[in-house]
Amino acid sequence: MRCFLAVELPGELKKELARIQTLITEAKMKFVEQENLHLTLKFLGELSDFQVNKVKEALKQVNFEKFRANLGTIGVFPSPNFVRVIWVSLEPSEKVKELHNLIDTALEKEKFHGDKAFESHITLARVKFIKNKQEFIERLKEIKVEPIEFKVEKFVLMKSMLTEKGPIYKKVKEYTLS
Repeated sequence: MRCFLAVELPGELKKELARIQTLITEAKMKFVEQENLHLTLKFLGELSDFQVNKVKEALKQVNFEKFRANLGTIGVFPSPNFVRVIWVSLEPSEKVKELHNLIDTALEKEKFHGDKAFESHITLARVKFIKNKQEFIERLKEIKVEPIEFKVEKFVLMKSMLTEKGPIYKKVKEYTLS
């Protein structure tokens, strides 16, 4: 099964992110469905049932305190000259990175490689084509993100089933933060 680790977002945050999506119109892109919006802590890829059980065990070792987070700013990957992903940051990014690093360390024993460059972000859209990149980037800079706050109390192991209508995410296991 195709798996990843994520921070789930409350409905209020998802509504704000969906509002932002309606303001981005100058490109050909595929938006992430509102119900699927989340912050990916680590993509694990295709795993066997045996590997999933090993991951579940390893993640029990992750000990991290609950923390408050909020929506930050809009950004793009990989660069303003070559936009493939539009995202909103989750702040404080240092806290999210700390959690990510603990997860990486716990999974090293299970032969998962650490991520080279982790960025605390929530993907809004995957871009296929932009007619005027400079205008598009300027428009993104004008969008105001409401810094809605919430408490990060857990992370989840999710499985992703790819369908013609898009991915369907299902929770496999939750990990409560201390």
